[in-house]
Amino acid sequence: MTRVRLSIVLLLWTFGVASHAAAQTSLSNQAAARFLDQATWGSTPASVAALQKTTMEGWLTVQYQTPSSTLPAQPINDPDGQPNLDFTPVQRAFFQNTLAGQDQLRQRVAFALSEIWVISGFSDRLAYAVPPYWSVLSNNAFGNYRDIIKAVTLSPGMGRYLNMANSNQATAAAGSSPNENYGRELMQVLTIGLNHLNQDGSLALDAHGNPIANYTNDQVTDMARLLTGWTYPTQPGVAPVNNNPNYFIGQLYAVESDHDTGSKTIFGGVQVPAGQTAEQDLNSLLDALMAQKSMAPFVCAQLIQHLVTSNPSPAYISRVSAVFQNDGTGVVGNMQKVISAILLDPEARAGDQAGAAPVSGFGHFREPVLFLANLLRGLNATLTPTSGIQVASSDLGQDLFFAPSIFNFFSPSYQTPSGVVAPELQIYSTATASLRTDVVNDILYGSIDGTTTFDLSPFQQFGANNTDLVNYISAAFLHSTMSSDLRAACLSAANAATSPGRAVQAALYVALTSAEYQVIH
Repeated sequence: MTRVRLSIVLLLWTFGVASHAAAQTSLSNQAAARFLDQATWGSTPASVAALQKTTMEGWLTVQYQTPSSTLPAQPINDPDGQPNLDFTPVQRAFFQNTLAGQDQLRQRVAFALSEIWVISGFSDRLAYAVPPYWSVLSNNAFGNYRDIIKAVTLSPGMGRYLNMANSNQATAAAGSSPNENYGRELMQVLTIGLNHLNQDGSLALDAHGNPIANYTNDQVTDMARLLTGWTYPTQPGVAPVNNNPNYFIGQLYAVESDHDTGSKTIFGGVQVPAGQTAEQDLNSLLDALMAQKSMAPFVCAQLIQHLVTSNPSPAYISRVSAVFQNDGTGVVGNMQKVISAILLDPEARAGDQAGAAPVSGFGHFREPVLFLANLLRGLNATLTPTSGIQVASSDLGQDLFFAPSIFNFFSPSYQTPSGVVAPELQIYSTATASLRTDVVNDILYGSIDGTTTFDLSPFQQFGANNTDLVNYISAAFLHSTMSSDLRAACLSAANAATSPGRAVQAALYVALTSAEYQVIH
């Protein structure tokens, strides 16, 4: 009997070990690398191995709990006492965080939000305004979308960029009226869009087959009235006034005497009662936005585009929008649930199976920031305090923190001449295509900025075994999905090299300048 029991225990223990081992290796290299290319600044052998020890859901749980990396506070004035216009330190710090920050998912989501909730250095060129605004996005990235809207609305950076700060109620004597800029863009660009949307992102139509406008010009005017009375934080050592001068640390606060307390009618015909404070009016606006059905597909479609694919199917958008509208407990706008829904959706995970070819028409083009961050991580870069990697991003068409307009560097609806939605290609040209090859060439054969270094030893371990080298490059940068044509080109370049070190450089150059690498599948 004892032997039977012992045999059973051993059998159960063996089964448990086997099950545990199976759970630890349930994700293929291809699946782990694809997921990490969507959820981080780029997979690495170490991050793939770490993910394979858990599950995608488990990895997400850890990331949701990981503290936010920051951008360093900048001085208001330069050493000469003039306004500090030097964005270089925050741009460098941004790329350092993409390379080494543990909060990879938070950074990616905050970056996606920054491309929806755009402010730009072009407005004032004051470098110290950037870190507080980035903190607003990164600190709220895993909260509720309502909190994101409120935090951005009351951020001095947005208050300056879209002119809500110091927008006062109309004064007949002075002939003044509130500034309509933020109220209009809040609806058109940031939350609900011009027209009603179905849950799957398609246009909702009236009985005559026409789009249904989300708001009228009169409602834009009332939105401007609703958002009056907010001014900049009071700079330390300066006496407060009703309309404080620009100051970008802290939060806008209300001056009730400058707020329009009349009744308003905003989008959807929502009635905002008279007699409310500026804070109460803002909360009424937030309530109305969270109840507006167009916001879920409008926002979710863009988040999917930034993280996973430029052309999500209507069904994909609908599934994620449903989670936005109800996280399973009745909560609207739960960002953790929305992000998980985006990354774990069957459409996102199609192509994870080992050996599966990339899904045709799926994925998105690597915009310059993603392109450079992925190269930094994949080639084991070391950034110094004087790194100039941000210059390469600017040269490629994406000068970090200097979007040309509220519509970002590229429109989410941009289409190629053939009609394919491909937002990032709006800033891709013959010139920037050539510059991408120059960047790769500088990294592999020269110096990209004089100080940034790259460690190719993980690739050099294969010596003269060029087949294994190319397999490793495929796993490191292409989720193990390198096509036979690209594989042959890489092998040909490696075989023609005069030394193992040159073979690594040649094979990497062919892979990293290929069209296959430019798209995250």
